[in-house]
Amino acid sequence: MAELNTRNGQVVGSALATRVQTGIRIAGRGGQGVMLAGLLVAQAAIDDGLEVVQTQSYGPEARLGAAKSDVILSHEPIAYPEIGAPDLFLCLSHDAFTAYGHDIAPNTRLIMDARAARGLDVGEAVLVPMVDTARDCGAIIAANIVGLGFLVGMTDVVSERSLRRALAARARPESLESNMRALDAGLALAAERRL
Repeated sequence: MAELNTRNGQVVGSALATRVQTGIRIAGRGGQGVMLAGLLVAQAAIDDGLEVVQTQSYGPEARLGAAKSDVILSHEPIAYPEIGAPDLFLCLSHDAFTAYGHDIAPNTRLIMDARAARGLDVGEAVLVPMVDTARDCGAIIAANIVGLGFLVGMTDVVSERSLRRALAARARPESLESNMRALDAGLALAAERRL
């Protein structure tokens, strides 16, 4: 596994091999597929042979309120099922950053939708055009999948093969093709940053 570092605006991969477990927070507005994204990461990690805990929470609004899905991945049994400060934070909306950004620690690697970051102090976040890229793929609702593709492409936190399998198993048949395009687009964005 690898974590994100930013240096002079460049994204550089570095080993996470010494880490026993990795906490991932995926956050956005209700309706952005945050819960699905968490389930996809968890399923891919199980397929990769990792120990996994996935939890989720959302505000009182079923739609548009802040929502999060936390996933803990480990090579050993997981003793405590909650994340204090995530190692990786994939953020899809301004509201979600406002609601959950207080949990960011100095070593948290924040990947955020570029539009959602406008007007916020997001430090050294890696800004990614998730919503715009999903729109270009013909499915604006697939910004979560673009984000997952970028996250996996940059960190190898789960394998691309396992993520594709999880997506194929969980996506509705009528949206599978557009979701796979969104995943490919996210992976391509990561490949561009890694060069």
